Amino acid sequence: MRFSLSLIALVAACPSWADTIPVLTKVTEVTMHPDSAAVSRIASVQVPAGKHRLVFQGVPNSAHEQSLRIDLTGARQVGTIFRNEYTPPRDTSSPEVDAAKARLEDIKERIQSVRDDADRVRLAANAADVSLGFLKQLGENEGLADASPETLRQIAQMIQGEAMTASVTALDARIAARRVETRLKELNEELADADQALAALDLEDDDRLYIAVEIDAAAAGEVQVDLSYLVFGGTEWVPVYDLNLTTGDTPRLDIQRDAFVSQNTGENWSDVTLRLSTTEAIGATDPSYLDTTQRYIVDPQQPVRKAASSALLADSYAGAPEPSVEALVTANEETPIWSKVNGPGVTYTYHEKVSVASGADVLRLELDSLSENVTVTAHAVPLRDVTAFRMASLTNTSGEEWLSSPYAARYVDGFLVGDDSFQGLAPGQETHIGFGPIDGLRLTRDILNRNQGDRGILSKSNQKAEQVEIKIENLTGRTWPMQVVDRVPFSEQEDLEISWTAVPRPSEENWENRRGILAWSWEIKPGEIRKIKLNTSINWPDGMVLR
Repeated sequence: MRFSLSLIALVAACPSWADTIPVLTKVTEVTMHPDSAAVSRIASVQVPAGKHRLVFQGVPNSAHEQSLRIDLTGARQVGTIFRNEYTPPRDTSSPEVDAAKARLEDIKERIQSVRDDADRVRLAANAADVSLGFLKQLGENEGLADASPETLRQIAQMIQGEAMTASVTALDARIAARRVETRLKELNEELADADQALAALDLEDDDRLYIAVEIDAAAAGEVQVDLSYLVFGGTEWVPVYDLNLTTGDTPRLDIQRDAFVSQNTGENWSDVTLRLSTTEAIGATDPSYLDTTQRYIVDPQQPVRKAASSALLADSYAGAPEPSVEALVTANEETPIWSKVNGPGVTYTYHEKVSVASGADVLRLELDSLSENVTVTAHAVPLRDVTAFRMASLTNTSGEEWLSSPYAARYVDGFLVGDDSFQGLAPGQETHIGFGPIDGLRLTRDILNRNQGDRGILSKSNQKAEQVEIKIENLTGRTWPMQVVDRVPFSEQEDLEISWTAVPRPSEENWENRRGILAWSWEIKPGEIRKIKLNTSINWPDGMVLR
């Protein structure tokens, strides 16, 4: 719950303070958690002896007030005030932003100067227009009616000459004004570029918290300020992997581990010490509450009670694995980029200073790389695919935990074949990673015969039989160790009888502890065709319906 005013100490009871001193703080350290970020700021200020109010400037509104912690060195902290309403606007900016604003104002002034020059040139055109108007009125003057022909001729010649001169003057002035204004196009383009450059720099929110600390300094001197708080939301870090499979006689998997970092806190981070932590700063602190489970039986002819179905549904999820927090691995010891600290979870400190603009930058930080020996096989699922897929099997021998990630680009001998997620890997754990289709290993699965009564799948016929032929053809120029998986139905009811036969017999039944999944393992040579005949038969009592 956010609030507008909080007094850590009873400030109102204290005597009036000598003066108010503004203090500009700067972000120096950030520890990013999966759900939040811990931000540390520091500042130093010279104060005279006595009581003062230090007003911290620059703290964005994204800071969580209840998590604010302030430590002072050089003075005694009497009380703290902070609020997020009725706060003064942000009055500080970086030198880069100030320079961009100054450039913008300079271009605006140059544009106005060009417009003034154009208007100045047009004054000659306006004056010539006035002269033409006067000459026209002069030619229409009634007082010329009594003039002699010679006088009229001279007046006409004079008006004609002056009118020509005024017209040329007006035309020349307008042409000159247009030439002056051609400079506006270039200036407007420069103005747009400057405005875009300022927008790219000035990404911080104007909203700031008001934070003030009442202090009592025994003597004049320097006061060191350490300010820390949490930001909930608006920050994110995730691992990212490049998985490069090198094929050949000794296949190898090279794993490049990086991290994506972004933030939208309303404040740019400039040259900060960055830490990445696997702990959740606002995660659960107590174990979950476990409800009791009541089981009972019901008459099948009666409607199922909602309470029973809810209990069964809850129980069906009881065995689901809990999500785990995984630790990011450390950098190579020879050229360390990160240092690792163990505690509740794992925290890694980046050795270089980092800058991340608010709401704009997505920073990719290089962590390290590992290599693992792998076994490459072809994996085929004819029921779903028309080609086999290349799979790399490996065991994590690094002794380190590998974080799960939604970003894991897959390469084969340096060529990108896809981008998928990575589930993570514990030390000593084995996994299988896919690296795209093998177009030369073609798969077909044909139903040769299907017999199931004459009323369709929802009929009361009590028998179903199916004959399937699976064919694998190797059109590549190499021998592939291969695994083919397919399925047969299974039942947990005595009255539902299922039988099956396969030629050749599968190498493994209930593959990976999945009932009804069959697996065949073999090598297939170049140009070779392998076939599997799979027959299934299902029988059930009359009057029952197969689902």
